[in-house]
Amino acid sequence: MAEAAFAIRPLQAGDHADWLPLWRGYNAFYGREGATALPEEVERETWRRLLSPAEPVHGLAAVAGDALLGIAHLLYHRSTIQIQDAAYLQDLYVTPAARGSGVARALLRAAADRARADGAVVLYWRTAGDNHAARRLYDQVAELADAVIYRQVL
Repeated sequence: MAEAAFAIRPLQAGDHADWLPLWRGYNAFYGREGATALPEEVERETWRRLLSPAEPVHGLAAVAGDALLGIAHLLYHRSTIQIQDAAYLQDLYVTPAARGSGVARALLRAAADRARADGAVVLYWRTAGDNHAARRLYDQVAELADAVIYRQVL
């Protein structure tokens, strides 16, 4: 699929029915499905936040006609090592049928453009170490940070 065959735009209220299966597909990729699926209240609140101008969370969609091919969610936050905000690309997902077609690359470019326009000075993200297909793209567009992530569930 040529990049001209799709467009990148902000998520819109009318996208919810098409966004939800992509959101659930993204979560399933990371093992959050079935008994470990996110509660519906989390899905509803995530969607509300993505559309609220008062929230530091923003969504992008790759669209061909009426079909959503992929989504990206940005989260802005402060930093103790710079004055400007940082942009965290928390979620990036492309439908299986659209993978390898340039959709992910276009979403990454649009996320960087959006973050830059909003005053962020860095865009970063994380992925599973064994997500080799995505990492081939990420290695082309960003530098790999040498970091280990710890988390403590509260």
